[in-house]
Amino acid sequence: METISEISRRISESGFMAVASAAYLICSASILFFFIKWFVRIIDNIIERQQKILEEILSLQRELKQMLERGTSTG
Repeated sequence: METISEISRRISESGFMAVASAAYLICSASILFFFIKWFVRIIDNIIERQQKILEEILSLQRELKQMLERGTSTG
């Protein structure tokens, strides 16, 4: 038969395990959340830079087209 102190010790150990596992789950979830948020921010920045480059290429292409049209109309 177990004594009261052994039962209370087991209950306190299992309570500590519950608290420790909850803290671990919270830390893991927060790290995962911030990592995903950071990764999405990096991908968004890459997409924005590519979009700016494509807009610049498009504007240069329009300018070149206008220059060619002016050159052929006067020539």
